[in-house]
Amino acid sequence: MIQTVRRTSFLTAGIAIFLLLLFILLAVNADDAAAVTAERLQLCFDTLIPSLFGCMAAANLLISSGAAAWIGEKLRLIARLLRLPSEVLTVFLVSQIAGYPVGTLLLCRMAAANRLSPDAANRYACVCFGGGPAFLVGFAGYRLFGSKIIGWMMLGGCILSNLLLLLLLPKPQLSVSDENPPAVRLTARSLPDAVSGAMRSLAAICGMVVLFGLLMLLCERIGLMGGLVRLGGCIGLSAQTVRALTASLCDVTQLPTLFRCGLSFRILPALSAALLSFGGICVQMQCMALSGKRLRLRNLLLIRFVAGCLTFVIVFAISGFLGEPEAMQVFMHSAAVSDTGSPLPAILIFCTGFPFLIKKD
Repeated sequence: MIQTVRRTSFLTAGIAIFLLLLFILLAVNADDAAAVTAERLQLCFDTLIPSLFGCMAAANLLISSGAAAWIGEKLRLIARLLRLPSEVLTVFLVSQIAGYPVGTLLLCRMAAANRLSPDAANRYACVCFGGGPAFLVGFAGYRLFGSKIIGWMMLGGCILSNLLLLLLLPKPQLSVSDENPPAVRLTARSLPDAVSGAMRSLAAICGMVVLFGLLMLLCERIGLMGGLVRLGGCIGLSAQTVRALTASLCDVTQLPTLFRCGLSFRILPALSAALLSFGGICVQMQCMALSGKRLRLRNLLLIRFVAGCLTFVIVFAISGFLGEPEAMQVFMHSAAVSDTGSPLPAILIFCTGFPFLIKKD
């Protein structure tokens, strides 16, 4: 008992000291922090908000109207073949096209309504996780690689890896009722709720963009990034590559930094797809926050790491069929995009905030 109390006291003191040091570091580096904040907010105002508001409001209507549940009912036969409840299949499909933490939130809603056991919600949340075609094809593929074919290839790799894991994971004990889904309907409050939900979500997204910008700044100031660079040098990685990989693993919106590391065409699409499949620590933390106590971080990190490795293998194998002429075109285009800046970060960050769009007050 005494040891437990002491451990709790040490943990409390450690957290308090850490937060105090964080505050001091931000105060000491106030000028740089202000510059990073201004840069990230400018990105939000110029690209993110104008690009995402309409799409987010429309997606909110899709969920709140019951249209997603109606679609799942029509796919009941496929769900039975996969040995899944039809509603879980709907969540899986929606999660692959709507944004990373959407699946976690929808599964937690099912568990709260006793339509799914907590164990099932925890396991399925690890694979109901995807970025979607809006940015994997239209932006990650076309804007960065100059090829929608590469975008579809990366999206297919992400979805296929999730599907394989969905089939291979042990089936948890389910407690899903098979009652009919709610009717599809729109009410007088549907549109105002969609608008307010979109605005709340955009505010949360912008805050996350700023937060991770500040965290990366602090990592530089305390020497953590320098240590990682030296460690990467021991295995033959350049400083620029280490910084790009670290930034992308923490925040997937930093994926464009990989295009300035001189990586080969054979490795870059597969590595990009793997990072997008993993999702980034930012998205992992949002999933944890949305799930409450239902989602176990160890399981999530392990499954997403495996999914990233599977995606890498799949995309690496498929990319071998791309011809040299297209490879040359890809790199000519990607070099220009990397130098002039890409809208991909603003689009990718949609994944980190979308769950707030469908989260009830």
